[in-house]
Amino acid sequence: MPLRSRFLVWLLVPLLTLCSSIALADPVEGAAQALHLLDYLGADYPASVADGKVVEAADYQQQIEALTTLQGLVLALPQRAERADLEQAVAQLKNAVSSKQDGTQVARQARQLAAKLAVAYEVSQAPAITPDPARGAPLYAQHCSVCHGDTGAGDGPAGIGLEPPPSNLRD
Repeated sequence: MPLRSRFLVWLLVPLLTLCSSIALADPVEGAAQALHLLDYLGADYPASVADGKVVEAADYQQQIEALTTLQGLVLALPQRAERADLEQAVAQLKNAVSSKQDGTQVARQARQLAAKLAVAYEVSQAPAITPDPARGAPLYAQHCSVCHGDTGAGDGPAGIGLEPPPSNLRD
């Protein structure tokens, strides 16, 4: 192989490797964050509103803030054919929460929007590897148990007097 060809190969291989890693990069980070917010809204909203009335004011306020964040995340996503529909669906979800619609209906809307978002931006909704409880236990003990308690009941010593109180993770 002539010297000039070797030199070109030496220059092109790293460039192609870099381009390949960019092309195979993780899905859009904002889409993954939006999925987490939709999961939170779908799970927690039904307990915050009943019969058109707010029953958990602090949780409801957090959900309103989460929707504002969600709207910003979706607007910041790269342009794709589905993005306009996603923006409209977020606006409808925000309207449903603002008008204190039924929790089951809002949870369904959040799940449907999450499914559309996952498909549009190719985000997996399952972990890449199965979580290992043995690895999670020390992390929980170090970062969570002080508020949520040793068993996750929300009765940790640092959680006393917090508003809203720590969640019972066993529910």
